[in-house]
Amino acid sequence: DDGITAQLRLEEFECYMGLDALESSAKIFDFKDTSLSKPGRLDVRLTTAGVDEVDKPSASSCTMAPVGLFALSMTVGLEAAVTLSKLVDNSVEPAFAVPFAVYGFWVGGFLQLLVGIFEATRNNIYGATAFTAFGCFWLANGLQFILTTYLNVPEVPELREKTPWGTLIKDAYITLFILVLFYQTLRMNRVGQLIIGWIAVWLVMTICAGWSDGFTWAKIISAIFLSMVSFYGFTAELTNEIRHKEVMCMWPVQKETEEVFGAAGKGKALQPTLYNLRKLTGKAYAEDI
Repeated sequence: DDGITAQLRLEEFECYMGLDALESSAKIFDFKDTSLSKPGRLDVRLTTAGVDEVDKPSASSCTMAPVGLFALSMTVGLEAAVTLSKLVDNSVEPAFAVPFAVYGFWVGGFLQLLVGIFEATRNNIYGATAFTAFGCFWLANGLQFILTTYLNVPEVPELREKTPWGTLIKDAYITLFILVLFYQTLRMNRVGQLIIGWIAVWLVMTICAGWSDGFTWAKIISAIFLSMVSFYGFTAELTNEIRHKEVMCMWPVQKETEEVFGAAGKGKALQPTLYNLRKLTGKAYAEDI
């Protein structure tokens, strides 16, 4: 009635739980192995903090966005080199397409997909959406490169020709997806805006490159710039996370949006279990179990 709540510490969860929740869950504290020389310990605290006033603890897993940004930077840079080899003889060896196929699949595709899955566990809806989609896009591209480079598939010459209209349809969907992501960055930070915005420019140049070598050069230049900006995002994200402060500027639009690819979702499903245990009242906990 006076607003004071008694709580006991649960070492297995590294948190405190109210007495009513412990009673409802039939929690048992075993002191049969204690003695005068080896006493047992029971941590009790009294708190007046309301359920909604408990500070949210740190996420149970670190951010994987830096490695995702590096994968984006590296893959786009390698793709620019492969495109350059088709335009200028002796610029980049044609055989470079062989390792690029593997790196495109694993680094550009699988690694970014893995990053997206990890970001989902942090309730980072934006990072999870962006990286899982980018990863799948590059898995498809990488698989195509592997089939054509290593297995000579398809063998029918007509199926190996350029398809500018098919590329237009495919990349138009991806560009629309990128524009939706860009809209979200307007409330995040300037580095994220620049990366996503330049991906859209690069995709437009990719679409137009099917009809003109001039646009192919523009595609290469935009890819190089995108690779540089993404690498800056990787360096800044990793450095700021390790130093626990903004050492390298991210230019956040809002104070809470300091990550390049970070924006929390509204649901509780991805919150750490520890956080939920600390927030639940005894009655709510009993109903959940």
